[in-house]
Amino acid sequence: MAAILKDVMSPNPVSSNATDELTTVSKKMKEEDVGFIPVKEDDKYAGVVTDRDIVVNGLAKGSAENVQASDVMTENIVTGPPDMEVEEAARLMQEHQIKRLLVMEDKEVKGVATLGDLGVENAVETAGNVIHDVSKGNGNN
Repeated sequence: MAAILKDVMSPNPVSSNATDELTTVSKKMKEEDVGFIPVKEDDKYAGVVTDRDIVVNGLAKGSAENVQASDVMTENIVTGPPDMEVEEAARLMQEHQIKRLLVMEDKEVKGVATLGDLGVENAVETAGNVIHDVSKGNGNN
């Protein structure tokens, strides 16, 4: 039987509120040692903030003060269900040139899967290609 996302994902990721300031979001990232935080607005998933979002979209504004998660978050995120096969998730991540896949079920965040979590054959090379493309602006999460 093929591996599925719920078997390899990091469950129950820490999240932020859309109104959290970037300093709060970045402190959560540091405490949890992550570079990707789901954002909630009115008790619903609204997007994610990545470490790159903070730097490129937040600090580029001149200061992190008075900048909220909603000001820099990426809203249209690629997601997969917990029962998605790992190979399918890897193809989806490569297709969209992303490093992390938000695992959702019934509009709830269940976890996060990275290329490394997927155990993708040639994961280092694949991650390198994704990172290269992301850094060129072809993706943002």
